[in-house]
Amino acid sequence: MYSVVYNICTAVSEVPTGYIGDRIGRKNSIITGTILLACQAGLMVAAQEKVWLILLAGLEAVAYTFISGSDSALLYQMLASRKMEDQYLKINSRILAAQSAVMGGAIFIGAQLAQYSWNLPYLLTMLILIVAAGFMCRVKDIMPFAEREKSTGKLIKTLKDNILYRPLGMFLLFFIGISMIDGIACGYYNLNQLILESVGISVSAIGLFFSLSYIGNSFAYLAVSPLNRIFNRSRIIFLALITECLGFLWLSQVQNKGLFFVISLILCFVPEIIFTVADSIIQEWIVERNRATMLSVMSLIRSLCSGVIYGIFGILLEIVTIEQFLIFLAVGFGVSAVSVLIVLRKSR
Repeated sequence: MYSVVYNICTAVSEVPTGYIGDRIGRKNSIITGTILLACQAGLMVAAQEKVWLILLAGLEAVAYTFISGSDSALLYQMLASRKMEDQYLKINSRILAAQSAVMGGAIFIGAQLAQYSWNLPYLLTMLILIVAAGFMCRVKDIMPFAEREKSTGKLIKTLKDNILYRPLGMFLLFFIGISMIDGIACGYYNLNQLILESVGISVSAIGLFFSLSYIGNSFAYLAVSPLNRIFNRSRIIFLALITECLGFLWLSQVQNKGLFFVISLILCFVPEIIFTVADSIIQEWIVERNRATMLSVMSLIRSLCSGVIYGIFGILLEIVTIEQFLIFLAVGFGVSAVSVLIVLRKSR
Protein backbone atom coordinates (compact mmCIF):
# COMPACT_ATOMS: atom_id res chain seq x y z
CA MET A 1 0.00 0.00 0.00
CA TYR A 2 2.90 2.36 0.77
CA SER A 3 4.30 1.92 -2.75
CA VAL A 4 0.87 2.33 -4.35
CA VAL A 5 0.21 5.63 -2.56
CA TYR A 6 3.76 6.81 -3.27
CA ASN A 7 3.46 6.13 -7.02
CA ILE A 8 0.00 7.71 -7.29
CA CYS A 9 1.08 10.87 -5.45
CA THR A 10 4.22 11.08 -7.58
CA ALA A 11 2.17 10.92 -10.79
CA VAL A 12 -0.35 13.51 -9.56
CA SER A 13 2.17 16.03 -8.21
CA GLU A 14 5.08 15.71 -10.67
CA VAL A 15 3.96 18.38 -13.15
CA PRO A 16 2.39 20.87 -10.67
CA THR A 17 5.53 20.93 -8.53
CA GLY A 18 7.67 21.40 -11.65
CA TYR A 19 5.54 24.40 -12.57
CA ILE A 20 5.88 25.74 -9.04
CA GLY A 21 9.65 25.33 -9.36
CA ASP A 22 9.64 27.56 -12.46
CA ARG A 23 7.49 30.12 -10.66
CA ILE A 24 9.11 30.38 -7.21
CA GLY A 25 12.61 29.52 -8.42
CA ARG A 26 14.39 26.15 -8.69
CA LYS A 27 16.43 26.84 -5.53
CA ASN A 28 13.30 27.50 -3.45
CA SER A 29 11.61 24.43 -4.89
CA ILE A 30 14.55 22.23 -3.86
CA ILE A 31 14.58 23.75 -0.36
CA THR A 32 10.82 23.11 -0.05
CA GLY A 33 11.25 19.48 -1.07
CA THR A 34 14.18 19.00 1.29
CA ILE A 35 12.27 20.43 4.26
CA LEU A 36 9.24 18.24 3.47
CA LEU A 37 11.52 15.18 3.35
CA ALA A 38 12.98 16.15 6.74
CA CYS A 39 9.45 16.43 8.15
CA GLN A 40 8.55 13.06 6.66
CA ALA A 41 11.60 11.39 8.22
CA GLY A 42 10.84 12.93 11.61
CA LEU A 43 7.18 11.94 11.49
CA MET A 44 8.10 8.36 10.57
CA VAL A 45 9.58 8.06 14.06
CA ALA A 46 6.30 9.06 15.67
CA ALA A 47 3.96 7.22 13.27
CA GLN A 48 2.30 4.22 14.90
CA GLU A 49 -0.87 3.67 12.90
CA LYS A 50 -0.91 2.35 9.33
CA VAL A 51 -2.95 5.33 8.15
CA TRP A 52 -0.12 7.66 9.15
CA LEU A 53 2.40 5.58 7.26
CA ILE A 54 0.21 5.81 4.15
CA LEU A 55 -0.12 9.59 4.52
CA LEU A 56 3.64 9.90 4.96
CA ALA A 57 4.12 7.93 1.74
CA GLY A 58 2.21 10.69 -0.02
CA LEU A 59 4.26 13.37 1.71
CA GLU A 60 7.50 11.68 0.66
CA ALA A 61 6.34 11.49 -2.96
CA VAL A 62 5.32 15.15 -3.09
CA ALA A 63 8.62 16.17 -1.48
CA TYR A 64 10.66 14.35 -4.10
CA THR A 65 8.67 15.88 -6.95
CA PHE A 66 9.58 19.37 -5.67
CA ILE A 67 13.22 18.36 -6.16
CA SER A 68 12.79 16.32 -9.35
CA GLY A 69 13.26 18.51 -12.41
CA SER A 70 14.26 21.57 -10.41
CA ASP A 71 17.65 20.09 -9.44
CA SER A 72 18.92 19.47 -12.97
CA ALA A 73 17.22 22.65 -14.21
CA LEU A 74 19.07 24.68 -11.55
CA LEU A 75 22.40 23.07 -12.42
CA TYR A 76 21.97 23.81 -16.13
CA GLN A 77 20.82 27.34 -15.32
CA MET A 78 23.87 27.99 -13.12
CA LEU A 79 26.20 26.79 -15.86
CA ALA A 80 24.34 28.78 -18.52
CA SER A 81 24.75 31.97 -16.47
CA ARG A 82 28.51 31.46 -16.77
CA LYS A 83 28.39 30.41 -20.43
CA MET A 84 29.40 26.87 -19.42
CA GLU A 85 26.51 24.86 -20.85
CA ASP A 86 28.99 22.63 -22.65
CA GLN A 87 30.26 21.48 -19.24
CA TYR A 88 26.85 20.20 -18.11
CA LEU A 89 27.46 16.60 -19.15
CA LYS A 90 30.85 16.46 -17.41
CA ILE A 91 29.71 18.08 -14.16
CA ASN A 92 26.35 16.31 -13.97
CA SER A 93 27.98 12.90 -14.50
CA ARG A 94 30.35 13.59 -11.59
CA ILE A 95 27.47 14.64 -9.37
CA LEU A 96 25.54 11.48 -10.25
CA ALA A 97 28.62 9.37 -9.50
CA ALA A 98 28.95 10.99 -6.08
CA GLN A 99 25.23 10.48 -5.41
CA SER A 100 25.43 6.81 -6.29
CA ALA A 101 28.45 6.27 -4.04
CA VAL A 102 26.84 8.14 -1.15
CA MET A 103 23.60 6.21 -1.60
CA GLY A 104 25.43 2.90 -1.42
CA GLY A 105 27.19 4.02 1.75
CA ALA A 106 23.97 5.35 3.26
CA ILE A 107 22.20 2.02 2.72
CA PHE A 108 25.01 0.23 4.54
CA ILE A 109 25.03 2.72 7.44
CA GLY A 110 21.24 2.62 7.69
CA ALA A 111 21.28 -1.16 7.89
CA GLN A 112 23.80 -1.03 10.74
CA LEU A 113 21.81 1.59 12.67
CA ALA A 114 18.56 -0.34 12.20
CA GLN A 115 20.06 -3.25 14.16
CA TYR A 116 19.92 -1.04 17.24
CA SER A 117 16.74 0.90 16.50
CA TRP A 118 14.53 1.52 13.46
CA ASN A 119 14.23 5.15 14.57
CA LEU A 120 17.95 5.91 14.22
CA PRO A 121 18.07 5.90 10.39
CA TYR A 122 15.10 8.28 10.23
CA LEU A 123 16.54 10.64 12.84
CA LEU A 124 19.90 10.74 11.07
CA THR A 125 18.15 11.33 7.75
CA MET A 126 16.14 14.20 9.22
CA LEU A 127 19.30 15.84 10.62
CA ILE A 128 21.18 15.54 7.31
CA LEU A 129 18.23 16.97 5.36
CA ILE A 130 17.97 19.97 7.69
CA VAL A 131 21.68 20.66 7.21
CA ALA A 132 21.27 20.24 3.43
CA ALA A 133 18.41 22.75 3.38
CA GLY A 134 20.62 25.20 5.27
CA PHE A 135 23.41 24.82 2.73
CA MET A 136 20.92 25.22 -0.11
CA CYS A 137 19.77 28.55 1.34
CA ARG A 138 23.27 29.90 0.71
CA VAL A 139 23.07 29.13 -3.01
CA LYS A 140 22.54 32.27 -5.09
CA ASP A 141 19.19 32.36 -6.92
CA ILE A 142 20.29 33.01 -10.48
CA MET A 143 16.90 33.36 -12.15
CA PRO A 144 15.59 36.93 -11.60
CA PHE A 145 12.08 37.30 -10.21
CA ALA A 146 11.01 39.29 -13.27
CA GLU A 147 12.09 36.41 -15.50
CA ARG A 148 10.09 33.94 -13.38
CA GLU A 149 7.02 36.15 -13.73
CA LYS A 150 7.55 36.31 -17.48
CA SER A 151 7.99 32.57 -17.73
CA THR A 152 4.85 31.63 -15.83
CA GLY A 153 2.21 34.09 -16.94
CA LYS A 154 0.87 31.07 -18.82
CA LEU A 155 1.55 27.48 -17.91
CA ILE A 156 2.53 25.78 -21.17
CA LYS A 157 0.63 26.65 -24.31
CA THR A 158 2.13 23.96 -26.48
CA LEU A 159 5.17 21.76 -26.55
CA LYS A 160 6.30 23.75 -29.57
CA ASP A 161 6.75 26.84 -27.39
CA ASN A 162 9.10 25.03 -25.04
CA ILE A 163 11.08 22.64 -27.22
CA LEU A 164 13.80 24.06 -29.48
CA TYR A 165 14.32 20.87 -31.51
CA ARG A 166 12.77 20.80 -34.97
CA PRO A 167 10.87 18.94 -36.21
CA LEU A 168 9.02 18.49 -32.92
CA GLY A 169 7.88 15.00 -33.92
CA MET A 170 11.49 13.83 -34.06
CA PHE A 171 12.12 15.16 -30.56
CA LEU A 172 9.08 13.30 -29.27
CA LEU A 173 10.28 10.13 -31.01
CA PHE A 174 13.71 10.51 -29.38
CA PHE A 175 12.28 11.17 -25.92
CA ILE A 176 9.73 8.36 -26.07
CA GLY A 177 12.50 6.05 -27.29
CA ILE A 178 14.70 7.02 -24.33
CA SER A 179 11.71 6.57 -22.00
CA MET A 180 11.09 3.08 -23.36
CA ILE A 181 14.79 2.24 -22.93
CA ASP A 182 14.53 3.52 -19.36
CA GLY A 183 11.54 1.28 -18.80
CA ILE A 184 13.31 -1.78 -20.22
CA ALA A 185 16.46 -1.16 -18.15
CA CYS A 186 14.55 -0.45 -14.92
CA GLY A 187 12.26 -3.41 -15.49
CA TYR A 188 15.22 -5.71 -15.95
CA TYR A 189 16.97 -4.30 -12.87
CA ASN A 190 13.87 -4.79 -10.71
CA LEU A 191 13.46 -8.37 -11.93
CA ASN A 192 17.11 -9.27 -11.42
CA GLN A 193 16.47 -11.11 -8.17
CA LEU A 194 14.06 -13.49 -9.89
CA ILE A 195 16.36 -13.93 -12.88
CA LEU A 196 19.48 -14.54 -10.79
CA GLU A 197 17.62 -17.01 -8.57
CA SER A 198 16.39 -18.86 -11.65
CA VAL A 199 19.97 -19.65 -12.71
CA GLY A 200 20.92 -20.86 -9.23
CA ILE A 201 22.76 -17.82 -7.83
CA SER A 202 22.61 -17.70 -4.01
CA VAL A 203 20.69 -15.12 -2.00
CA SER A 204 23.90 -13.74 -0.48
CA ALA A 205 25.41 -13.30 -3.96
CA ILE A 206 22.25 -11.52 -5.09
CA GLY A 207 22.62 -9.11 -2.15
CA LEU A 208 26.20 -8.48 -3.24
CA PHE A 209 24.94 -7.89 -6.78
CA PHE A 210 22.71 -4.99 -5.73
CA SER A 211 25.45 -3.49 -3.56
CA LEU A 212 27.93 -3.66 -6.43
CA SER A 213 25.37 -2.08 -8.76
CA TYR A 214 25.76 1.24 -6.92
CA ILE A 215 29.52 1.09 -7.37
CA GLY A 216 29.04 0.15 -11.02
CA ASN A 217 26.71 3.11 -11.54
CA SER A 218 29.34 5.46 -10.09
CA PHE A 219 31.92 4.18 -12.58
CA ALA A 220 29.36 4.49 -15.39
CA TYR A 221 28.74 8.14 -14.59
CA LEU A 222 32.47 8.86 -14.35
CA ALA A 223 33.05 7.14 -17.69
CA VAL A 224 30.71 9.53 -19.51
CA SER A 225 33.12 12.47 -19.66
CA PRO A 226 36.11 10.47 -21.04
CA LEU A 227 33.83 8.78 -23.57
CA ASN A 228 32.52 12.16 -24.68
CA ARG A 229 36.06 13.21 -25.49
CA ILE A 230 36.45 10.20 -27.78
CA PHE A 231 32.98 9.92 -29.32
CA ASN A 232 30.14 12.36 -29.88
CA ARG A 233 27.03 11.95 -27.74
CA SER A 234 24.87 10.25 -30.37
CA ARG A 235 27.59 7.67 -30.95
CA ILE A 236 27.92 7.02 -27.20
CA ILE A 237 24.19 6.29 -26.97
CA PHE A 238 24.26 4.09 -30.07
CA LEU A 239 27.30 2.08 -28.90
CA ALA A 240 25.80 1.66 -25.41
CA LEU A 241 22.55 0.34 -26.91
CA ILE A 242 24.43 -2.07 -29.15
CA THR A 243 26.40 -3.23 -26.09
CA GLU A 244 23.12 -3.94 -24.29
CA CYS A 245 21.72 -5.76 -27.33
CA LEU A 246 24.76 -8.02 -27.75
CA GLY A 247 25.12 -8.44 -23.99
CA PHE A 248 21.59 -9.80 -23.57
CA LEU A 249 22.06 -12.12 -26.53
CA TRP A 250 25.23 -13.44 -24.90
CA LEU A 251 23.58 -13.67 -21.49
CA SER A 252 20.76 -15.80 -22.91
CA GLN A 253 23.36 -18.46 -23.81
CA VAL A 254 25.54 -18.31 -20.68
CA GLN A 255 25.54 -21.35 -18.39
CA ASN A 256 28.31 -20.41 -15.95
CA LYS A 257 26.89 -18.69 -12.84
CA GLY A 258 29.89 -16.44 -12.28
CA LEU A 259 29.91 -15.19 -15.85
CA PHE A 260 26.14 -14.71 -15.74
CA PHE A 261 26.60 -12.59 -12.58
CA VAL A 262 29.28 -10.37 -14.16
CA ILE A 263 27.45 -9.81 -17.45
CA SER A 264 24.22 -9.00 -15.60
CA LEU A 265 26.05 -6.40 -13.54
CA ILE A 266 27.50 -4.75 -16.65
CA LEU A 267 24.09 -4.71 -18.33
CA CYS A 268 22.69 -2.83 -15.35
CA PHE A 269 25.14 0.08 -15.35
CA VAL A 270 25.58 0.65 -19.11
CA PRO A 271 22.06 2.20 -19.34
CA GLU A 272 23.15 4.84 -16.82
CA ILE A 273 25.59 6.10 -19.46
CA ILE A 274 22.71 6.33 -21.94
CA PHE A 275 20.46 8.29 -19.59
CA THR A 276 23.20 10.72 -18.52
CA VAL A 277 24.12 11.53 -22.12
CA ALA A 278 20.46 11.73 -23.23
CA ASP A 279 19.72 14.12 -20.35
CA SER A 280 22.43 16.53 -21.53
CA ILE A 281 20.96 16.47 -25.06
CA ILE A 282 17.41 17.06 -23.83
CA GLN A 283 18.54 19.95 -21.59
CA GLU A 284 19.84 21.79 -24.65
CA TRP A 285 16.52 21.41 -26.45
CA ILE A 286 14.33 22.89 -23.67
CA VAL A 287 13.47 26.58 -23.34
CA GLU A 288 14.86 28.03 -20.09
CA ARG A 289 11.68 29.69 -18.82
CA ASN A 290 9.78 26.42 -18.30
CA ARG A 291 12.71 24.05 -17.88
CA ALA A 292 11.66 22.55 -14.53
CA THR A 293 8.07 22.08 -15.72
CA MET A 294 9.14 20.34 -18.91
CA LEU A 295 11.59 18.10 -17.07
CA SER A 296 8.80 17.16 -14.65
CA VAL A 297 6.49 16.31 -17.55
CA MET A 298 9.21 14.13 -19.03
CA SER A 299 9.88 12.48 -15.67
CA LEU A 300 6.19 11.60 -15.45
CA ILE A 301 6.23 10.10 -18.95
CA ARG A 302 9.31 8.03 -18.11
CA SER A 303 7.65 6.76 -14.94
CA LEU A 304 4.53 5.76 -16.85
CA CYS A 305 6.63 3.95 -19.47
CA SER A 306 8.53 2.13 -16.73
CA GLY A 307 5.30 1.08 -15.03
CA VAL A 308 3.77 -0.25 -18.25
CA ILE A 309 6.91 -2.11 -19.32
CA TYR A 310 7.43 -3.57 -15.84
CA GLY A 311 3.87 -4.97 -15.99
CA ILE A 312 4.51 -6.43 -19.45
CA PHE A 313 7.75 -8.03 -18.23
CA GLY A 314 5.91 -9.63 -15.32
CA ILE A 315 3.46 -11.25 -17.73
CA LEU A 316 6.23 -12.32 -20.14
CA LEU A 317 8.17 -14.12 -17.42
CA GLU A 318 5.10 -16.26 -16.73
CA ILE A 319 4.77 -17.46 -20.32
CA VAL A 320 8.36 -17.62 -21.66
CA THR A 321 11.65 -19.04 -20.45
CA ILE A 322 14.42 -16.86 -19.00
CA GLU A 323 16.46 -17.40 -22.18
CA GLN A 324 13.57 -16.22 -24.38
CA PHE A 325 13.00 -13.23 -22.10
CA LEU A 326 16.65 -12.17 -22.39
CA ILE A 327 16.48 -12.47 -26.19
CA PHE A 328 13.36 -10.29 -26.10
CA LEU A 329 15.34 -7.63 -24.19
CA ALA A 330 18.15 -7.86 -26.76
CA VAL A 331 15.69 -7.20 -29.58
CA GLY A 332 14.24 -4.26 -27.65
CA PHE A 333 17.64 -2.63 -27.27
CA GLY A 334 18.53 -3.37 -30.89
CA VAL A 335 15.39 -1.67 -32.23
CA SER A 336 15.98 1.25 -29.85
CA ALA A 337 19.55 1.64 -31.12
CA VAL A 338 18.36 2.00 -34.70
CA SER A 339 15.51 4.43 -33.92
CA VAL A 340 17.59 6.68 -31.63
CA LEU A 341 20.41 6.79 -34.20
CA ILE A 342 17.99 7.94 -36.92
CA VAL A 343 16.65 10.73 -34.72
CA LEU A 344 20.05 11.99 -33.56
CA ARG A 345 21.43 12.02 -37.11
CA LYS A 346 18.58 14.32 -38.10
CA SER A 347 19.34 16.64 -35.17
CA ARG A 348 20.02 20.25 -35.97
